[in-house]
Amino acid sequence: MLFPVTRSGDLGYETVLNYHTLDGTALAGTDYSAASGTVTLPAGAGSAMIPVTLSPQAGGGANLTFQLQLDSGTGIGSAPSFAAQQTFATGVYPDSVTAADVNGDGKPDLIVANSGDNTLSVLLNTSAPGATTPSFAAQQTFYAGPTPSFVTAADVNGDGRPDLIVVGPSDKEVWVLLNTTAPGAATPSFAAPQFFLTGAGPTSVSVADVNGDGRPDLIVANGNDNTVSVLLNTTAPGAVTLHFAAQQTFAAGVYPASVTATDVNGDGKPDLIVANANDNTVSVLLNTTTPGAATPSFTAQRTFATGASPRAVTTADVNGDGKPDVIVANGLGGTVSVLLDTTATGATTPSFAAQQTILTGGSADSVIAADVNGDGKSDLIVANFGGTVSVLINTTPPGATTPSFATHQAFAAVSGLFSVTAADVNGDGKPDLIATNFNGNTVSVLINTTAPGAATPSFAAQQTSATTGSTPWSVTAADLNGDGKADLIVGSLSDNTVSVWLNTSAPGAATPSFAAQQTFATGLGPASVTVADVNGDGKPDLIVASNNDSTVSVLLNTTASGAATPSFAAQRTFATGLAPRAVTTADVNGDGKPDLIVANYNGGVSVLLNTTAPGAATPSFAAQQTFATGLGPASVTVADVNGDGKPDLIVANANDNTVSVLRNTTTSGATTPSFAAQQTFGTGTNPDSVTAADVNGDGKPDLIVANLSSNTVSVLLNTTAPGAATPSFAAQRLFAVGSGPVAVTAADVNGDGKPDLIVANANDNTVSVLLNTTAPGAATPSFAAQQTFATGLGPASVTTTDVNGDGKPDLIVVNSYSNTVSVLLNTQYQALFAGSPATGTIVHDYIFANGFE
Repeated sequence: MLFPVTRSGDLGYETVLNYHTLDGTALAGTDYSAASGTVTLPAGAGSAMIPVTLSPQAGGGANLTFQLQLDSGTGIGSAPSFAAQQTFATGVYPDSVTAADVNGDGKPDLIVANSGDNTLSVLLNTSAPGATTPSFAAQQTFYAGPTPSFVTAADVNGDGRPDLIVVGPSDKEVWVLLNTTAPGAATPSFAAPQFFLTGAGPTSVSVADVNGDGRPDLIVANGNDNTVSVLLNTTAPGAVTLHFAAQQTFAAGVYPASVTATDVNGDGKPDLIVANANDNTVSVLLNTTTPGAATPSFTAQRTFATGASPRAVTTADVNGDGKPDVIVANGLGGTVSVLLDTTATGATTPSFAAQQTILTGGSADSVIAADVNGDGKSDLIVANFGGTVSVLINTTPPGATTPSFATHQAFAAVSGLFSVTAADVNGDGKPDLIATNFNGNTVSVLINTTAPGAATPSFAAQQTSATTGSTPWSVTAADLNGDGKADLIVGSLSDNTVSVWLNTSAPGAATPSFAAQQTFATGLGPASVTVADVNGDGKPDLIVASNNDSTVSVLLNTTASGAATPSFAAQRTFATGLAPRAVTTADVNGDGKPDLIVANYNGGVSVLLNTTAPGAATPSFAAQQTFATGLGPASVTVADVNGDGKPDLIVANANDNTVSVLRNTTTSGATTPSFAAQQTFGTGTNPDSVTAADVNGDGKPDLIVANLSSNTVSVLLNTTAPGAATPSFAAQRLFAVGSGPVAVTAADVNGDGKPDLIVANANDNTVSVLLNTTAPGAATPSFAAQQTFATGLGPASVTTTDVNGDGKPDLIVVNSYSNTVSVLLNTQYQALFAGSPATGTIVHDYIFANGFE
């Protein structure tokens, strides 16, 4: 029997449809063969057939029925496509590769560990934006200790530059090379390596802030003594001599070959996941370290079965439920194992579903996760030792309890692949592939040529919350209770509160849902709200700028993991300038703590350095330092304008039609912030909101300004040279939006890797979406004409977040005149499937199916 299925809506992408049969009066195994699985509808196809096999003796005298049920359909975008590899010389026996922006020019450079000659190769990226052929400067090599076989990068000393961390199996040490490369330099430089003791035969190293003090700690898998070492980072900010506490070791399985860190149970702390090559397991150790502790602590390992000889482990949210799932490359058998995280929020024992194994096409030695085709899901990329890189597109429906992936696509490299990573080499917004060729002493780069996303944005009709406080004015989103879902936070101007709605939306739901609001007292006239982890306990705290009493309030998050009701400590207030209109956060002085930056409508921008002790129950900030801006600063954001690793300030000045840029000159660890005098750039009339995003993919943050009185947004492309002391921007380009644009943000709405513009229009009750059509590296920005979507009355602020866990940015708008919040779910890749369930009827000698339209 053939069941027809049809789809409508956007047919421009491939879809995988899941189905299963259900017994009626006909019984599976007797009257028909139970069926479940997937059917693929290629791009452009509107229909397909699903076969179900009937038993020969069925329908002997009575009509028998059963059903075929359609499950969720999953849009998977275009099939993966990569250009032929380009190879670049490395040292002898390249074992491991990672990517990081070594010289601060906005491009990912390559770092390769060469086990055969005891070096690291660093190849600076010289690829032109959007180039179809990558280019790299000739390698520079640095001594890295004996037989370096694994390398990663992290800013160990807080100076804004990625340092290199290396281990090798013939030693009992981890080596760290501090990055001394000048911003924009054409040649990389690193200090001589410093080493620290580990266990025997270290095979892999990961970095994570284990104790919540804002510094990256080291986690090392020791293959020869079946342990994991944790070395807490005690290096002073900006120091040239590194300090790590003596290792603490924790038992793992037999021959731990790879380690990573992620928050398995949603308590805000990074837990450890270890692949054990010789007992075919993965170990999970939950982090029980208290914030700021001088000694790490972890629960005893829990082990979960994998395939044969697991050699690498990574994590990603495969099914969009907000939890990190475990992915393991199995060296024997040519598979990857995917273990879905089923750990309850805040649980003291981890749990994972039994592994699902997926063929990779070779001996899988390394695995990473990245969104290859821009559909918002984590795809898998596997290095096969035989000489190919496999890409497995994620077809898992949101919230599914079983992961699914399309059949692997293999792309040629050179034999002896031990390691693969992904980075956007050419600045086109797509992750390219980089693999080491152990037998060829080269590194291969494969440029991603996968087709991008939809040409027209699509959002479901708004859903409005229950009534908010009076005159809601600012909105943001954050996971307040650690359940993996983005909750909503709104500042209400007229009743001096901030409202919180916990997200109760089911994964992949077509309609969002939120718990009833909870309100918390703030200062007078809360005009702006943001979130940051002020005290390093892993929870997002609330920061509110109060326009009418010239203060900023900080409310520390005391919500228990997984709680159904949020809780916050009573506000602590800190003085700002006059009439603060906007607040944001950034680590101004490189000490690992979020500092406060406030735009004061009647007087400049205030910076308050964070002096809160890790884990403290009371926040503390140094007295504000104020810096001059233009007239009527109404909005502030931060971005590293000149690529020196420091956050600079960008302020929209409503009363003189300019945007100010203040370059950060604060030294690392300083107790007083410093900024160069503002440089101003022209905008439209009455600029009321500013944000920053890399519009043209050249690695530099560009400026986007909403102009209230001219119904436009201004885009100013960043032309600042790396490390320059004076910022420069091209003249603004104006794009039409709705009436009275009061807020602007940027997000990749259609999954093509480019930031699109989203604008709240106060006077016509709409939000505008402008898709980015700028060519990579272009000197002039371009955007498609706006598409508008209805909101409530008087939209005053807009933000984006993934409300329903489907991997797409949804829109959240506060409506100041109707006292509501609107949520518009992103419906890109949405298709409607007709006819489920369908009934198959067995009638004596003939068969028909009905129910599909």
